[in-house]
Amino acid sequence: MKKIGIIYQSDEEYIKKIILFFNIECLKGKGNIEFYGIKWDSKENFEREILKMSNNFIVEKVLLKFSPKFEKVLVLSLIAKEEIKVHKKISAFFKKNNIFQLNPFSSSLKADNKYYTIKKLEKNRINVPKCILLEWEKRGEIEKILKEFLIKNRIENFYIQPNWGTEGRETYFFTSKYFFENKKNVLETIFTILQGQSVIIKEERGNVFFYNEKEKGYRQIVFRVLLWKFNNEIMTDYGFVEIANDNLPITSVEKEGKIIRFKDIFLKVFYREKEEYKRLILTSYDIDLIKKDVLNVYYAFNYKLKELLNFMGIDFLLEFKEGKVIPVFLEINPRPSGINKLEKFDFEGKMSIKN
Repeated sequence: MKKIGIIYQSDEEYIKKIILFFNIECLKGKGNIEFYGIKWDSKENFEREILKMSNNFIVEKVLLKFSPKFEKVLVLSLIAKEEIKVHKKISAFFKKNNIFQLNPFSSSLKADNKYYTIKKLEKNRINVPKCILLEWEKRGEIEKILKEFLIKNRIENFYIQPNWGTEGRETYFFTSKYFFENKKNVLETIFTILQGQSVIIKEERGNVFFYNEKEKGYRQIVFRVLLWKFNNEIMTDYGFVEIANDNLPITSVEKEGKIIRFKDIFLKVFYREKEEYKRLILTSYDIDLIKKDVLNVYYAFNYKLKELLNFMGIDFLLEFKEGKVIPVFLEINPRPSGINKLEKFDFEGKMSIKN
């Protein structure tokens, strides 16, 4: 029986749910893997208390004289303000001990860089939004750079985000019209973020929305599929959906969005054609094609990397054009949250994609 250690820093109850989910999933699929939780303590070491699933499918703390030998490790649930620094230390520890990492620091750092990720996917012919990177060194030219970007690409709406960081923190939405009429307000937003790090500007994409009769409105919808490769098989069967709050086109829970299950959206999805909304029926064929595109993202991102990222949350939205459902990929999260919210992303049972 192979052992995978999930290294975490915070939110023990969340990690317990993840351990239970992966252990049960591997039992169903005869994956021959056991998952454990190991907390990284303040001394940059490991506690001998570990999280382990019992025969009764209860995840609990057990005290061991010796830590179990892990074939692979996965880093999750680090404290947000120091996650990059801590991940680097954890990754160095396991590299020194020759233990395989599913999300090593070197590749995770690249995924954390939104601009790098989008440009690398674009170079490999993955459908992504147009974007630019704004840096402090060119702060005197930012108004000109942004203006040229919007005009050249005929962009109607756009997002402002920190280039680093995850889960929708400090994400803002503006129309191009608003920018040209209120440049000062938009530039202030950019400069506030820019004092701490570079800023990415992304065009708004997607014409597929969620409609809830009770809330009486069409909501922005973003999909997240969790991809993992614990053995030789790449799995893309699970994920969830984020729905924006009211008409604000930002789906993150940090911005009062909410997470719902895949099976709760399929009769409530509409696409916008000009000013009219039409029902979109997602089929098993559509889902299968989306999964293949997700797999292409995995290969495109890992192309020429020395250490592969074998665990990632992949975010995308949908466009429906000329009778086809097309995913537009937004970012890759190497330490994704929401794993306890995962549901099957299919209609007819398990559909995995093999090498």
